[in-house]
Amino acid sequence: MEDNNTSTPMKTDESVTLTIRLIMQGKEVGSIIGKKGEIVNRFREESGAKINISDGSCPERIVTVSGTTSAIFSAFTLITKKFEEVM
Repeated sequence: MEDNNTSTPMKTDESVTLTIRLIMQGKEVGSIIGKKGEIVNRFREESGAKINISDGSCPERIVTVSGTTSAIFSAFTLITKKFEEVM
């Protein structure tokens, strides 16, 4: 039996653009927006992903993350690390 557990990096197609939407609580969204949007703007620059957050004062907000697979992965990494800091 052949061992296929080699650690070859996964190839990504940078021409593919994906969109993922999250439904988040208002208090969670506030932690990734930051004062005057400074945190979310930094996440946009660092990841290369488009990050949009729905307006409104309802309990749930929609966070839309669009971009290449690697950009989305980078954006989610930044967002989850921010949640770990806050929690």
